[in-house]
Amino acid sequence: MRGKKMAEQRETYKGREIVVRTEVDVPREGTAESTAIGTGSAGGEAVDLKIDGKKIFVIQNSSGSYIATGFAFDPQPSPMDLARKIIDYRDAGR
Repeated sequence: MRGKKMAEQRETYKGREIVVRTEVDVPREGTAESTAIGTGSAGGEAVDLKIDGKKIFVIQNSSGSYIATGFAFDPQPSPMDLARKIIDYRDAGR
């Protein structure tokens, strides 16, 4: 049986606060699953991204990259990279 745990990552980039929280499966000790390595559910991991307290809707595509709704960027390898790209885009005045 698996449990869920939220991992949080914080960074200040160009004076903006980025908070990324991802929900990851945590195998329970003493089970057969504790020795298996998985990638999460078929829909990808749950991601909560906020820039300066404002939520950005993010999904993980089938290749494992991250995209945000409302932005026409190439998929980024991590939610933090995606947040930096959004900040750069906004700072450029687009």
